[in-house]
Amino acid sequence: MKWTTIVVSLGLFAKTALATGQLNGLPVLNGPIPTVGNVYGMKSRVGDFVHPGLWHSHDDLERIRLGVANGEDPWKTAFVNFSTDSFSQASYVMQGPKSIICRGPCSNYTTFTNDVRAAYQNAMMWYITRNQSHWDRSTTILDAWGTNLTSIIGTDTSLLIGLEGDMFANAAEIMRWEGGWVEQGARASGGSGFSNQLYWLFARQSIIIGQANYGMVSIKALLAFSVYLDDVSMYNYAINAYQNDLCAGIYGNYDPQTGQGAETGRDQGHAVSGLGWTALAARIIQSQGTDVYSLGNNLLLTAAEYSAKYNLGYDVPYDPKFYRCEAILINGPWSAPSNISRGLGETSATTQSPGVWDILYYQYVVKRGLNAPWTVKAKQVYDASGGEQHPTGNSQGDQPSWGDLLWAYPGRGQFKNDDNRTIWGGGTIGPNGTGMLNY
Repeated sequence: MKWTTIVVSLGLFAKTALATGQLNGLPVLNGPIPTVGNVYGMKSRVGDFVHPGLWHSHDDLERIRLGVANGEDPWKTAFVNFSTDSFSQASYVMQGPKSIICRGPCSNYTTFTNDVRAAYQNAMMWYITRNQSHWDRSTTILDAWGTNLTSIIGTDTSLLIGLEGDMFANAAEIMRWEGGWVEQGARASGGSGFSNQLYWLFARQSIIIGQANYGMVSIKALLAFSVYLDDVSMYNYAINAYQNDLCAGIYGNYDPQTGQGAETGRDQGHAVSGLGWTALAARIIQSQGTDVYSLGNNLLLTAAEYSAKYNLGYDVPYDPKFYRCEAILINGPWSAPSNISRGLGETSATTQSPGVWDILYYQYVVKRGLNAPWTVKAKQVYDASGGEQHPTGNSQGDQPSWGDLLWAYPGRGQFKNDDNRTIWGGGTIGPNGTGMLNY
């Protein structure tokens, strides 16, 4: 019996290896994606997905493009800075690809981080300007990494996948559905194309979700990967985790009463980063036609107000019994809010606060007209220090930044995305305003 089990297992492994080409380090121990019950916002079939539908739906992209084209602020002014950034240039010199990337003691992932940012920002530049050179630059990067990367390893694999991998998928979603990009190496029998890497090296290695903001990184990435791949089970698993994972979901990250973050006692860099990752996950779900920004009586806004107030130098209530799962891994739990990295202002050498305030400000204050004085003040302080430019150093993949360009709304309104509408390759809306025409 034992020998039979071994032979069968080896046979299944051989089939997996054959199906996935030359990819190494496959997450075979992650097992199947758990099936979830009835969850708010879940999908029932592949045709339920909206494309493009990650950080930006078609309607979102058009709002950005038209804002720039019509010379309207904040898009006009923000685009000036965005378009002159080094990662937005069609002349950007690709730094990869590598066959193996790693985050941890063997960290070598900065070339991937830089190339991914350039792919995403050139995708946005192409959509806004329709300049072919940006289309070429973005898709060349996607194809180069999509056909050469074979392994992602290291103790912080999940973080690498969740940060850079998410932006990677966002670049591809725009170029595939709006730009008509066809992945190099893709074929009916399976190949070495971008989707193959995205499924095996990124999505499958995100199934085991970690804790607190680290876990939210995996959730937001799984949402992005599942939409790009049209994977119903993966999407439902991720949206369930966002709402119900008590270590990594929104209620595991933020105290429903005060908005205190699970990382507040650790340091403010991680506490504030988690706000941005939670907002980005909600943005993908919003693009798919479901509002989770309002969950828990706008819990994410309550959390933003809490962190903004504390980082602006004011006292906040603190419950030492609300902290992240496995806090002992990082010298916790903690008896008081941490002063490490406390403060706001990107140019300050003493702070590490990431650019998260714009997405929260536009979603809650502008779009919904809600009162959020501390979030507004945080954005004002951030704007006075230079605004959300692209981050530098090891944090380049942490947040997309450029918030006045990417997340702005002209004023209060529903701005509901039409979840029956998908655009392929810049095609047109189908009959009766639904569906798509693939040209």
